[in-house]
Amino acid sequence: MNRVRCFSLIIAMCWIVGATGAGQIAPQAADTWPDLSGDWAMIQILVATADLPIVGTIHIDTLVGAMTQITQTESLLLLRDRYCFTDAKPSTMLFRTDIADIVMQSILPPARTAELSRLDCDICFHHEWHTEIRGAVLENPETDALPTDSEDPRVIDLEGDGHPGMTIQASILGLFTGEGYAVQRYRYRLDGTVLNADTIIGTIDWTSEQTVLAATNPLFMESFTDGTHPDPTFHRFVMVRTDASWTCETLRERLPELLALLDDG
Repeated sequence: MNRVRCFSLIIAMCWIVGATGAGQIAPQAADTWPDLSGDWAMIQILVATADLPIVGTIHIDTLVGAMTQITQTESLLLLRDRYCFTDAKPSTMLFRTDIADIVMQSILPPARTAELSRLDCDICFHHEWHTEIRGAVLENPETDALPTDSEDPRVIDLEGDGHPGMTIQASILGLFTGEGYAVQRYRYRLDGTVLNADTIIGTIDWTSEQTVLAATNPLFMESFTDGTHPDPTFHRFVMVRTDASWTCETLRERLPELLALLDDG
């Protein structure tokens, strides 16, 4: 069993035992928790499946980079994110998709909360489902249907390029290229281990939903099915402490060493 699977099993044991009451978590004084407050960089690795027109069924490896600020009160954490970039790598050269950095950096995700816990195992990092709506403002982000009409008053021009929703570039077979203007709902929750006061590694449970409002090529308006890869170990994240000198460019430059932490985990 490699280390990634090992810490995932330990995390599951922490939460199952805590939930059932066996081996109850003893009250912890504030000074027993590592101080995680401050600036962090986060990398998420997500693997999607999609059944696309013409191309067929493919996998898409997606890497998301963000800067995160943590405010801590004992075992409770408040996290505020600022996205930097996303890179998508489909399993075939027949399809390409790209979300420009300016689009990702225009997303203003709501703050999320996480909690630390401790049993006989390591310190566990966990947060429940967190929802982000991209390209629209919904009264009930978790349950409202996504807009399907560009004239829907809930739709916004996310990055200010004059098009509704968020702009996604795509290419099929290298012949059909263009842009789609979409609204997305991205939901995720995290389970991880605090390796030390500067490093958190774990797994992601996530879902996504998308509607296309308009497109420069009618092919991109075609419906298709997609989902998350069924192997939960494919979906991972790493967070490392940074300082005020870090920018999105720094995060891009330091990607190899952050990804190495996941490979070693």
